[in-house]
Amino acid sequence: QDCTENAAGTKPARGEDTKTVPGEVPQQGNDDEDNERADAPDASHGGSGDEAKAGDGKKGEGDTSVLKFRVTCNRAGDKHSFTSNEAARDFGGAVQEHFQWKADMTNFDVEVLLNIHNNEVVVGIALTEESLHRRNITHFGPTTLRSTLAYGMLRLCDPQPTDIIIDPMCGTGAIPIEGATEWPSCYHIAGDNNPQAVKRAANNISSLLKKNENKEGASSGIPLDIIQWDICNLPLRTGSVDIIVTDMPFGKRIGSKKKNWDLYPACLTEMGRICRPGTGRAALLTQDKKCFAKALSRMGHIWRKGQTVWVNVGGLHAAVYLLKRTWERAEEKRSFW
Repeated sequence: QDCTENAAGTKPARGEDTKTVPGEVPQQGNDDEDNERADAPDASHGGSGDEAKAGDGKKGEGDTSVLKFRVTCNRAGDKHSFTSNEAARDFGGAVQEHFQWKADMTNFDVEVLLNIHNNEVVVGIALTEESLHRRNITHFGPTTLRSTLAYGMLRLCDPQPTDIIIDPMCGTGAIPIEGATEWPSCYHIAGDNNPQAVKRAANNISSLLKKNENKEGASSGIPLDIIQWDICNLPLRTGSVDIIVTDMPFGKRIGSKKKNWDLYPACLTEMGRICRPGTGRAALLTQDKKCFAKALSRMGHIWRKGQTVWVNVGGLHAAVYLLKRTWERAEEKRSFW
C-alpha cells in the first residue's frame, strides 16, 4: 500500500532526451547506439496483445488492490541482438509473472528502470515522480547537459572546501550551477565563447536565485560567476584552479570533428596552464574519443589519465575522462594578471 501511495512516476516524452546514465538533454542526435525509450503500450509491459490482457486481469490472492507498473528500458551498445522495446517487453513479462502486478503505461504506481550498457545490466526503481535531469535549468541550448550527469562529473573530482572549480565551456551552465548548489563551500567560475550561451547561463543562474529566494525567504546568493572568454586564452592566473569540469564539443551540433583536431590540444594546453600542478584534476566529457586520445598523448607531460567512465549522451557512446595534473611546468604564452 505504501508503494501505491509513494512510488508514482510520470511518462517521459517521446523524442528523446534520454540517457542510460542520467545526465543530458539531447546533445548530438543518434549514432549507432540504440537509446529507445520503451514507452509504447506493447513494449513496456509483459508482452503485447493477449499477453497484456492476461496481465491486466491478475490480482494477488487476498489483496484488495494490485500495484500497476511499467518498464522503461534504456540501451546503449551496437552488439545486441535485441532492441530496447524487446528487452522491456520480456523483462516486463517476467516482473508481471513473478509479482502478479498489473501493467499500465500511464497510470502506474511503480516504474521499473532497465538500463543496458553493452554487456552490463542495471535494474532499478524510479524514486521520484518526475525526472531530476532538468533540475535548476530553465533556459536550454542545443546541447544542454543533464543536471544528473553534471553532478556525477563533479562528484568524480571529489571537490573539497575552498576549491576553485571552473567550467571553461559551460554552455547553459548546467555543471557550474549544479556545483554551486551541491558544493557551496567551493568557488565556481563558468565561461563560454558564445555570447548566447553566456546569456542562457546567466538566466539560469537568475532563475535559481529566485527559486532559492522564494524557498528561503531571503537569498544569500551562490558562489558562482560567469564570464565570456576564449578557451584557448583564459584570463586566469597560472596554477590558480583546483578542478576543471566541462563538456567538450562533440563535433556534431557544435563545431566539427575536423576543428576538434586543433581545438582539443589547445584546450588541454590552456587547462594545464591554469590547473594547479600536482593536485589539480579534471573531468572532461566527449564523444570524439579518437581525437581526445590523440590530443592527450601529446599532453602526457601535463596530464595523466586515470579512470574513464562511459556514458550514453543522447544516444551517443561518450566518455568522461578523469585527468590528474602532473608537477610539470606548463608553457605560458603571455603574462597573466
